[in-house]
Amino acid sequence: MAPILTLDPALSRQLAIHEARVHAHGGRELRDLGDGFLLHDPSDAEPFWNRLVALDWPVDHDAFDRRLDEIVTVFATLGRLPHVRTLPLGGRPADLETRLVGSGFRLVGRDRAMALADTGPAIGLARTLDRRPNLRVEHVGSGATSRAMDVARILVDAFDVESDRIPALAAESLAAARRPGGAALVLLDDDRPVAAARRVTLAGMTYLSSIGTIPSLRGRGFASLLTAVAITEALAEGTGLIHLLAEAGMERTERLYARLGFEPVGAPIADLLSR
Repeated sequence: MAPILTLDPALSRQLAIHEARVHAHGGRELRDLGDGFLLHDPSDAEPFWNRLVALDWPVDHDAFDRRLDEIVTVFATLGRLPHVRTLPLGGRPADLETRLVGSGFRLVGRDRAMALADTGPAIGLARTLDRRPNLRVEHVGSGATSRAMDVARILVDAFDVESDRIPALAAESLAAARRPGGAALVLLDDDRPVAAARRVTLAGMTYLSSIGTIPSLRGRGFASLLTAVAITEALAEGTGLIHLLAEAGMERTERLYARLGFEPVGAPIADLLSR
């Protein structure tokens, strides 16, 4: 049965806060500031782990500037660069990106929020796994040999990340696999790891991330199949909503998720970092 989705500002805010809550694990914390949520990692200055999301700030320019000054001070106190992500729908003020750029922030990326609106395509695709004997799915940490390093190597290749990130990515995959509601999946083709994905179910919702295929093997449907398996596993566990982020402008990736039943939620999210 397809989820009933209302693509409105409430859903937009719900997805942004849920993603931040998923990341608030392993020592990271999420603070409700009343007009936004601050994700903070006390031990890692990487901006990805230190950001402000789901803002609901004053529209009045003077009041906005005062609030921005306060937030810049908060980040300075934490020893972190001010980092803000806009909402795809219903953010306030509506011209938040323009105001922040005018205040010295720079755009470092855009993401497309997507939510699963139709479970049928993913369930159908996942069932085809049984008809492909050369393929199998393993879960990190579920067997005698952990596949965490395999997942890390796939992600390094898939996203063109520096190879020195492999140990950290392996640790993140293992942590995702071991947390309640979490799983890290790897797809093997004749015992060769070819695709990876993670999922975390928290508070009745599931966030999918780190979905990638070895570049030389793209176009064979491996990422689609593994994503479909992750979706069916989450549905079997009773999740009520499944969502993910895709890099905005990557039309091939967005089409992949659309074929699996995902719908875009609003406009692309702007990722803004203080200069």
